[in-house]
Amino acid sequence: MFFPQKCGRGKTPDSYYSTTSFNHKFSNELLFIHAISGCDITSALFGQGKNKFISLFLKHEEILNRAATFLNPQATTEQVTEAGENVLVALYGGDPATQNLDELRYHSFVKAATKTKFNLDRLPPTTDAAQLHAMRSYHQVQTWLGNEKDPLKWGWMHTPSGLFPKKSEKDPAPESLLQCISCTCEKGYTNACGCRKAGLHCSSLCKHCIGQSCENPMPVILDNESEEGDAPAPIDMVDEQL
Repeated sequence: MFFPQKCGRGKTPDSYYSTTSFNHKFSNELLFIHAISGCDITSALFGQGKNKFISLFLKHEEILNRAATFLNPQATTEQVTEAGENVLVALYGGDPATQNLDELRYHSFVKAATKTKFNLDRLPPTTDAAQLHAMRSYHQVQTWLGNEKDPLKWGWMHTPSGLFPKKSEKDPAPESLLQCISCTCEKGYTNACGCRKAGLHCSSLCKHCIGQSCENPMPVILDNESEEGDAPAPIDMVDEQL
């Protein structure tokens, strides 16, 4: 049985509820909602709390139907990623029938760029990032349902410290735009780092670290065709690639 927790505020203590106590039209989809909106295992989307997901599903029942894919133990990665992207497009105000996340992200950026101040964190995720999020959400739902799935096939990768979310393989924006983003921090390991907040590595444009003397540098790509006599790479260089 699954017991969701409602965190208390001020003097109000935390509360726990049984899934059988809900008398609601989408009580069967609670696992999906909890996973896709962010839980202890899956990441949350900036500015998109659980209440927004619930409001979306109350308003658009056809979007909630995508939850069936996440509850299906035989679902394919293609079915899961498509269903997940449809939900997120609708969540960010787009039309799943005519738009994908990359298109919606671009239009959202153009609209936000006209404002004096805007937060890049509020842009929809890229299609690549959303697909990985959907895969990890599916894996978590199936785990709660007691169905064992290979995490390496569902958005996770092995690291020396254990499983870690697989990173997007595509850039979060066109190269010409990425070159315009830099930071002025000195360490690069906190959310104060503008590059890290934008999901980027520091570069030579950054004022203090120039992409080298910080904890958020560009990854070092090892040449697989290096000669046998080459010295082994330092362990921190190897870790950076994992």
